[in-house]
Amino acid sequence: MPKYAGSEAEAEKDLLEYCASIGFDPEWVEPRDWQTTIGIARNEKYGFTEAHNAIDKDKERLLKAGARDARQARLDADPGGLLAAVAKHYALKDTLVPVILKQCAAAYVGGERVNLGLGGSPLDPAAYEELREEWRAASQLAGGGVFTGFVSHPPQDKAALGKGSVGATLARRKVQGNLLVKIAGVRFNMHVDVEG
Repeated sequence: MPKYAGSEAEAEKDLLEYCASIGFDPEWVEPRDWQTTIGIARNEKYGFTEAHNAIDKDKERLLKAGARDARQARLDADPGGLLAAVAKHYALKDTLVPVILKQCAAAYVGGERVNLGLGGSPLDPAAYEELREEWRAASQLAGGGVFTGFVSHPPQDKAALGKGSVGATLARRKVQGNLLVKIAGVRFNMHVDVEG
């Protein structure tokens, strides 16, 4: 008999670990499909093996050229036209907002990681607060298009909170802010280093 999860929490933990092991963000899986996969992991007949196979199929479907083309078409047909709007907006065009949105959009089209890093030198706290204001302004321009769910978080000292590790790498996080946005329902999190 295949190994299976005794609870939803056990199934979720295993599936998240499996996703991490294959470099796949479960954020790409529709919530309804994720619940189905949890159900498969809990099923005595199918168990973890079939649940992992379902995740493999989700990843394969995500990475197919046709799926990328469909995501690009969805972005190109954005009724809010946010990428063009921020690129021309008098107060936003010369900020980090267009850079961040383009990076998130490229990750969306490519089916890439949803947790992104801005890179470059850490921002001073005042510059990060200004970026948060600009992020809110961008959310007003989104106009019910494919970009939704704009959120910004104040900086946190990740190292002090015991969250200094960056995955399985040797890199260390210090003070970090986060800007979040959903693109066609997929949530992207842009990590921004801030001077501590």
